[in-house]
Amino acid sequence: MYLKLKWARFFTLAGWRWNLAASYSGFDFHVVRPCKHSECNGSHELKIRIMERRLDLLQKRHGELYSGEDMYASPHPALFGDGPKNTVWQMSHGAGGGLYRLDEWQNNAEELWERAARE
Repeated sequence: MYLKLKWARFFTLAGWRWNLAASYSGFDFHVVRPCKHSECNGSHELKIRIMERRLDLLQKRHGELYSGEDMYASPHPALFGDGPKNTVWQMSHGAGGGLYRLDEWQNNAEELWERAARE
């Protein structure tokens, strides 16, 4: 429960729109993250499942649960662990796409993560 609360604080500090996902969906959060690429229509949507795992295990699990075709459907399924470096999702972005981590998308991710623990 603490990890989910910390993520909720992180999303708020980052200025992302978020809400709790329906309990039957298998996900914990629905998040809308701003994007400035003209091809991305202003944002990306993620449906996030919180799992207390390291990056390598999250990447493996993501590959087991979701196909490459999911990167073209929005919201994109994502697995978030303990902190910005332990996150993974796959989506189209700009003229390309692929697997992403939160610390690659949010410049001050580690600072926000530390603030989320204190505030």
